[in-house]
Amino acid sequence: MPIGILGGTFNPIHIGHLIIAEYVRQEYKLDRILFIPNGNPPHKSYKDIINARLRLLLIEQAIMDNCHFNSSDIELRYDKVNYTIDTLKTLKSQYSKEELFFIIGTDTLFELDSWKDFADVAKLTNFIVYQRASYKNNDVNNRIKELESKYGPKIFESKGPYVDISSTLIRNRLSMGLSIKYLVPESILGDVITIYGGKGNELR
Repeated sequence: MPIGILGGTFNPIHIGHLIIAEYVRQEYKLDRILFIPNGNPPHKSYKDIINARLRLLLIEQAIMDNCHFNSSDIELRYDKVNYTIDTLKTLKSQYSKEELFFIIGTDTLFELDSWKDFADVAKLTNFIVYQRASYKNNDVNNRIKELESKYGPKIFESKGPYVDISSTLIRNRLSMGLSIKYLVPESILGDVITIYGGKGNELR
């Protein structure tokens, strides 16, 4: 049964993550989507990232009404920098018979071969690229051909709708005292406001 992997900081998880996950799940007939929050991501500063266990708790609350969504603490178990190659090796040991599909944005597509041990990463997973409007189709197609030719992974393109929501947008709106209603699932709205320092009842 094919499994989709959606990794990220999820600082916090928002409705865009859920839209992308559900669209890709149905588009590529995936059995489930694993949401995997980063513990200590190698490419980001920790100063604006809340506790990893809190982020995982918000994910669990946000996805609980979808039986095809699961969360994983695989990158939170050790107090060290997490690399995708290590995560995938662990997942392959757990799901040895399943085909893995790593869901990425087009910005990540152009950085893939900078990942640690990417040649080995490419042997463990396929990729599904969820496009962003700022990239041209020809550039994306050429990049996919380049990576497939050099490293051999199967890379697919999602035709999902453009979703311009980010965790940064959520945090910025809260810092300005603005509403985030409908930007995060209702099930976590109050907790996100409390955890990220929202001001005033009008935010709800």
